[in-house]
Amino acid sequence: MKKLMVVLLAIVMVVSMVACGEKAPTPTNAPDATNAPLETQANPTEVVAGEKLELTLWSLNYDADVWTYEEDNVYDYEDYSNATIIIPNGEDSYEVNVEITVEKASPESFRDYLNSYGFDAYEYAVNNAYELTDIGGIKCLTEEGNYWGDPCLRYIGRDEAASMTVLIEIIGEYEDARVTSLINGLTINVKDIGNVDGPWSWEGEAFSAENASAMTGTYKIDSQWLPITECIITDETFDHAVAVVGDKAYILGDGVLRQYAYDGTSLVYESNIIDEGDFGNIQATADGSVWVSGFMEPLLNYKDGVKNASYDDMDEVTMHPSGEWGINWFSSPECEKITFAGGAVSKSPINFPEVSTISTLVVDDNYIYVCGSAADESGHKVYVYNTDGALQMTLTDAEGEGLGSITFITQTANGFLGMDGNMRDVVLWSTDGKFIGTIEDGDLFGTDYPWFCAGAKLADGSIIVVMTEDRADESAMELVAFKLTGF
Repeated sequence: MKKLMVVLLAIVMVVSMVACGEKAPTPTNAPDATNAPLETQANPTEVVAGEKLELTLWSLNYDADVWTYEEDNVYDYEDYSNATIIIPNGEDSYEVNVEITVEKASPESFRDYLNSYGFDAYEYAVNNAYELTDIGGIKCLTEEGNYWGDPCLRYIGRDEAASMTVLIEIIGEYEDARVTSLINGLTINVKDIGNVDGPWSWEGEAFSAENASAMTGTYKIDSQWLPITECIITDETFDHAVAVVGDKAYILGDGVLRQYAYDGTSLVYESNIIDEGDFGNIQATADGSVWVSGFMEPLLNYKDGVKNASYDDMDEVTMHPSGEWGINWFSSPECEKITFAGGAVSKSPINFPEVSTISTLVVDDNYIYVCGSAADESGHKVYVYNTDGALQMTLTDAEGEGLGSITFITQTANGFLGMDGNMRDVVLWSTDGKFIGTIEDGDLFGTDYPWFCAGAKLADGSIIVVMTEDRADESAMELVAFKLTGF
């Protein structure tokens, strides 16, 4: 689960945000012929007699003169059956590639598919708004899209009583009659086991936590849960951020920037500032501005909800609290220091050679923190530079070795506080960079297995952190917030 920011393409995920207290009608299971607006069947083209591929959860009749598969591409277990069968086109290519996956599992993967392929879960489960096709005995949604540039037809289905999820991806010329014959030759081994899926997000119980305290060494940290009204449901584990300006908090997630009223005890939704985009980074600066950036997006400046500036040709930008300069970075140790003056921006190189790959870069009043893989292959570490880019210290674990994945770090009155997303620990170091200790997420936040996304240090020295956490009833993943004090 370690976050590694070295991808060249961004995948935009669709977010569903529903009020925590909303009461929705009890959803049906996967729609059936009696309540779906339109049910279609697979093309009744005659199934070609021939060979049979028989796995635990499905079987397939196919014409061996047309289709072929490699044994290495067949995976068959008690609860998972997957195979890929193709119409070859030369030695290393294909006309059509069909991958069939059937698994007995919780509904999580199916609900992820709904989100990934543009289906609204509520419309599917409650309003029965989508056309269905019977595929091998399970009624499936149909999605026409692409797979790395090639046309792709997908069938996505869920049989709740059997606890079975289906995903079929047909890549290439999927309208070919030979494909229709193949799909008509598929039989899914559906068996009612009396399964009842857990609640959907609008039915589930929202996250809550009690205030808590925990110690490492002689230092105690206090945490206070900050209820977010309305709660934020997300399918994106990692890319969320937070900033605070006075009595306003700004939460960035799934490309949406939301403004909240913040009184020190809760976050109350007010409005959306940005509705879409691939933004993942946000900071507040001394003049009351909020700076927003993201890969292949401009650097934007907002104040009082109004956009004041936009700068192109940027990657991720982390601003210094003064608002006078920042660091433009992506994953390479070769970065740029950007300086603002008179409405213009200038760039100069700034390099961090101790790091091979940057995963997170944070700037506070006195330091630039570069979190990432050490160039000497000694693991994930935090390299602390002064504002001119000169290395001051290296933050490691107790043995001087690598950490998990530090996603936020800042200077405090007693040293440095970091959030290790991979290890789910709060990590403390002294003012000279010596390791003090860690506090587990469950002890401080009452969480089970969160991902620490980001944080922001406030003027009073408190720290707001945001993290994603699965609800106890598994109905959704929420973005949740806490305030830390005491170190």
